[in-house]
Amino acid sequence: MRKSLKTGMSVLLATSVLASPIVVLPQAAYALEIEDVSADDTDTEEETEYTFEFEIEKALSSGDEITVRFPSGFTVDKNLRTRDVSLENDDGDEIEIDDVSVSGRNVTIELGERISKNTVLVLTIDYVTNPKSKGDYDITIVTSSESKGDTEEITIGKSSSSSSSSSRFDVSLGKTTAGDNTSVTLGQFNLSSALKEGKYIYVTMPAKDMLPKSISRSDVKVNGERAESVSISSNTILRIEIPEDVDGDKKLKLEFSSSAGIENPSSAGKSYTYEVEYDKKTYRSETFEIKDSSSSSSSSATFDVALSDRSAGARTSYTMDLDLSTKFYSGTDISVEFPSIEMVPPVISSYNVTVNGDQVSGLAVNGNRVSFRTPSGFSSTNSLTIKFAHEAYLINPRTAGSYEMVVKVDGKTYRSKKFEVGNASVVPPAVVDNTTATIALTRATASTPAGLQVGIKGLGLPLTKGKDFIEVVMPAGFRVPAYIPQNAVTVNGVAANYVGVRGQNLVIFPAQDIPAKTAVNVNVLESASIVNPATTGVYSISVYTSEEQGLLFARPINIVALNGVGFKANVASFTKDGKTTALAVAPYTVNGHTLMPASFYRDGLGLSVTWNNTSARIVSGNTTMQFKVGSNVATVNNQNITLPTAVQLKNNIPTIPLRFVMDRSGYQIVYVNGNYIVYK
Repeated sequence: MRKSLKTGMSVLLATSVLASPIVVLPQAAYALEIEDVSADDTDTEEETEYTFEFEIEKALSSGDEITVRFPSGFTVDKNLRTRDVSLENDDGDEIEIDDVSVSGRNVTIELGERISKNTVLVLTIDYVTNPKSKGDYDITIVTSSESKGDTEEITIGKSSSSSSSSSRFDVSLGKTTAGDNTSVTLGQFNLSSALKEGKYIYVTMPAKDMLPKSISRSDVKVNGERAESVSISSNTILRIEIPEDVDGDKKLKLEFSSSAGIENPSSAGKSYTYEVEYDKKTYRSETFEIKDSSSSSSSSATFDVALSDRSAGARTSYTMDLDLSTKFYSGTDISVEFPSIEMVPPVISSYNVTVNGDQVSGLAVNGNRVSFRTPSGFSSTNSLTIKFAHEAYLINPRTAGSYEMVVKVDGKTYRSKKFEVGNASVVPPAVVDNTTATIALTRATASTPAGLQVGIKGLGLPLTKGKDFIEVVMPAGFRVPAYIPQNAVTVNGVAANYVGVRGQNLVIFPAQDIPAKTAVNVNVLESASIVNPATTGVYSISVYTSEEQGLLFARPINIVALNGVGFKANVASFTKDGKTTALAVAPYTVNGHTLMPASFYRDGLGLSVTWNNTSARIVSGNTTMQFKVGSNVATVNNQNITLPTAVQLKNNIPTIPLRFVMDRSGYQIVYVNGNYIVYK
């Protein structure tokens, strides 16, 4: 029932109440009205997708439920997921679903957003199996706003002659090649009942994937008049609202312009039919065939590719200009496939990719494919210009030759004209050994801002200032800011020319030329605001350059707990929980072994410690360690064990080998940039 009719009914009832106060109005039996139930396949024992169109008369809130109750004989897949169910309003806007559950033959959908009253909803549920027996079956829909719901009948297994018009209508196609975008004309043909303004006509496509995501009502005519509304209720069914000017017509002709975006079936050599349903009667077209095509699933259109640098292996911008057969809108899915995976970096910022000058949204990289969507508010058009800026760090194929690109727009495929990549002067890389190259953090504690020091022993190929770069790949877990000032990074002591960030990666452009075989020291200051992972463990940091193929080197980095205790050799203090505490004796080494005053084990690590000028005793859990000044033998739980170096007396306090105590109390030690950190 249309909203205007409902409003009129409400006014009429209200007027009746005022005129006749003794009249008692009946209460509504339910808070929704089912307008249509249909299935992709109504044969017995067929697994199919069901579509329900109904109007709610009470608003639903987020968390409310809609339940579809299938009668005895039906089977619903118990593993049904949210992706197998969709819910839209009659404008084609998707409504969020939080959860889908199945109990026997009942499917319950939990809403993720509010729906206003008097909204017409289109619900699709896949993986429903029809009964074994032919007949008429009642399907019920109920919401959280009621207890009874509404019921609609569907016929299973009935012969086509009993449910459809016996006459078949003509199909006229603008193009007859498989996969081509085409105009479509269905009919004219006689109807069993007259058209009525506000009711719906359903057109079932001969095959899947023929419909775009949306169709403008200006591209659809009903008996020569523009449709009142057009929506897609499943991937094969088109719903058309009947306009006012054809109300009462007993014949039907449907016209779809080529800009509607309908494609012919992708498979040639088969017979196809269109189905039109109106007022619960199904009308079928004459069969028609689709011609073969060398590119049946792709558009025949080709497009140009422009590069800022056509040299093999060069970093370059890419620009693609396409003229499409149909319009596209905001939220349109686009993917660009490059000739090889080596051309595409693992991360590309959406700032560096535009469509018709607008920054794209939802960008993702998967191998050689870059996918994104047109942004909200995007103006609909048939012309498409995709640009990857120089800062996207795309690299030409390293071998000269002819190449082509593939662009998919809303599921339609377009192939580029061939473009050439020319030879570049090839310089073989110098032989360098980076087995002793280093990577270190200034701090190793979790969730702590840290600087980064990279020591490259030598470059295989030279770097040109302002053009070539060093790329440091920070693993997942590190927090890397979107912007790092160039003065927060130095290369061989000179501030970087530019520092870019793409995802987790630092892209560092030196401000000076660096010859091959030259050592390179990259220093990222703590002011760059890189933060260590919150989770302790070993992480691998990798180093690349723009000029050399493959990994330069990678090194493991150990991130320790935030409650670690830090100290430096020959500095008489330690730091714990951000607080610095003085030590009676600075840590020092003897024959490569660090000795710490007995007070450190008590104040820094919280162990039970007692001492005097001749001995010390440390207790950790069930382990008791006893030491004598001047002796290299300790007693651990009454067992004598040789120390790596003898206990010494400094400033009237025993100093005890650190590693010996750590190994027996469950602590570990990490050395970072001159700092020792003891942690559990």
